[in-house]
Amino acid sequence: MDKRVEKTRKAIYQAFIEELREKPIERITVENLLERSGVSRSTFYSHFKTKNEVMDSVADDIFDHVFSASLHGEKTHDFSKSNIFDYDHMLTHAFYHFRDEKELVGAILSSTGSDAFFRVLRSKISPIAEKCLQTGLIPAKKIPAELQVEQISNSFVSLLAYWFNNGVKENPETITSYFFELNR
Repeated sequence: MDKRVEKTRKAIYQAFIEELREKPIERITVENLLERSGVSRSTFYSHFKTKNEVMDSVADDIFDHVFSASLHGEKTHDFSKSNIFDYDHMLTHAFYHFRDEKELVGAILSSTGSDAFFRVLRSKISPIAEKCLQTGLIPAKKIPAELQVEQISNSFVSLLAYWFNNGVKENPETITSYFFELNR
């Protein structure tokens, strides 16, 4: 990502965090984000259409990176040599990014906007849940596959909420093991 784009997004994310600490998401305005971030209106709108897109972008950034075919080593973890079809590593990698963005994700999860964020997460995790069922990583149950995919996706969201509600104490590998234990 271009350094200027990264800097702008980081400023907007930081402004979003600060606003979430002070008020519910429905009371946050784009104007609030502009004032706090120091980003111009035209620059903001070149990145986002609405404040809700800022929140959606957090999930998108995490999952787009995690599901990328070209991974690279990072400060807190290195999954660059992982097979992109290794769903255990993929989920662990996602949890590392949630932890790395702990301040932002925590602010979103503690806000009234968490439902929208969870909806985005469910949509991102559903294809992984389907693959976990297809490959046998998660055993299929005698229920409709769509129902089981929904249950697996909901368990991911519940687990993330649990982890953040408890201070993100466990490491991502432990959280991934909890995910698979919940879905066996």
